[in-house]
Amino acid sequence: MLQYEEAYNTQLRILLLHKSSLRILQQEKNYWNKFQQKFMSFLYKEKKYVDNTVNNVFKIIKIFFNYLQTEKAYSIGNYHKQFRVSLQNTTPTVLQVEQLHFLISDIKFEQSLSYHLKRVKDIFVFGCTVALRVSDLMKLQQKNITIHGEETYLSLFTQKTNALIQIPLPNYAVDIINKHKGKYGKYLLPRLSNTNLNIQIKKLIQKAGWDYSAVKVICKQGKLVELKSKNGNAWKFYEHITAHTMRRTAITTLLILGVPEIVVRNVSGHAPGSKEFYKYVSIAQSYLNKEVKNANQKLMLYTLEKENKC
Repeated sequence: MLQYEEAYNTQLRILLLHKSSLRILQQEKNYWNKFQQKFMSFLYKEKKYVDNTVNNVFKIIKIFFNYLQTEKAYSIGNYHKQFRVSLQNTTPTVLQVEQLHFLISDIKFEQSLSYHLKRVKDIFVFGCTVALRVSDLMKLQQKNITIHGEETYLSLFTQKTNALIQIPLPNYAVDIINKHKGKYGKYLLPRLSNTNLNIQIKKLIQKAGWDYSAVKVICKQGKLVELKSKNGNAWKFYEHITAHTMRRTAITTLLILGVPEIVVRNVSGHAPGSKEFYKYVSIAQSYLNKEVKNANQKLMLYTLEKENKC
């Protein structure tokens, strides 16, 4: 905001509108309309931001205006509610079910990894199973493990939503916990910084051989623009993979395997009607549509073969 004021040689002000005339209210509406246009232009042209970043900046501004209204009880109008950025939906990158199964079960691949990549693989596989945010995943402790009979559960209050979730753990996830038990103090999993985790995960996925081209697009001023690598080539699949891919993959995999949406939402901690959650529903539905089409094609070929034999 300070950079914007300096660039346009202006100073923003917020007017108290208690008992203001219609003329003043209209002037204020025009003032904030012009601000939105000029500030958006500044963010795109001067700061070179993409739509998601611009949208996040305006979200913060709207939160501040809401604070002035609800916490301070200032009469400032609702002009901030018109601050909107046109966004194009982009498909998040996730691992396919077959790829996740490979990481879980391929012993030969496991043996080919260095000590550091083995640690990262354990974190990544566990994260792709429990659908937690990275911040919650890296804070898991022994106290979060609950055993009922022969079943092992992960129980915790999520950091962002403070919702209690309980996740049943498959045997391979329990094996990962037992493998690292006691090595990292009170924590269940190896401790890595976000930056290091992202770097190591990319190395792991590249080591798995998933280095095929995968277009990366961003949304800028309502238009999808393809990003190229430093050498001008299309991005590789492994370059898309980050720590957040774990959560995305877990949610999508559960949906693909037939777990009801309401159950997956409870596991992931998404609120009912969450737009973010329905991105994963869309991915899962696309996958299911593809599989059904493949099955239909196989059925048609099988029918033709039967007819030819007759």
